[in-house]
Amino acid sequence: MSLMTRIRASWKPTPINPPTVDPHLNQLDPITRSAESIRYSILSIEYWVSPNGRVREWLRHNTHLFTWLLFPAILVVPVVTFILWHVMRWTTMLTSIMRHLVLLPILGLLAVVVLILLVGLLRAILR
Repeated sequence: MSLMTRIRASWKPTPINPPTVDPHLNQLDPITRSAESIRYSILSIEYWVSPNGRVREWLRHNTHLFTWLLFPAILVVPVVTFILWHVMRWTTMLTSIMRHLVLLPILGLLAVVVLILLVGLLRAILR
């Protein structure tokens, strides 16, 4: 079953009923009345944007997708970051070791050349 077929099968937007104001709005205390007016405003905007329920269904699908992607990201990304950090440290150490391994023969060769020159200079002076 393809992904689009599965999405189409689960895509079932239901029409939204128009929002109604609480009939007992005048009897509510001020905090509840303000919460009820905010609820009515949000539901009015939702009904205005999508009375057939497609936006709500789109949000539901994307929330599920976000959830499915969030958990692996939380569990996998720190582990991968930790491994990459150690690989970087090992690479830095190996580069340092290789630099020293290349430098050591060059310094040895330089010491041999200096010794040969000193021996030649001493022979020239003592003759």
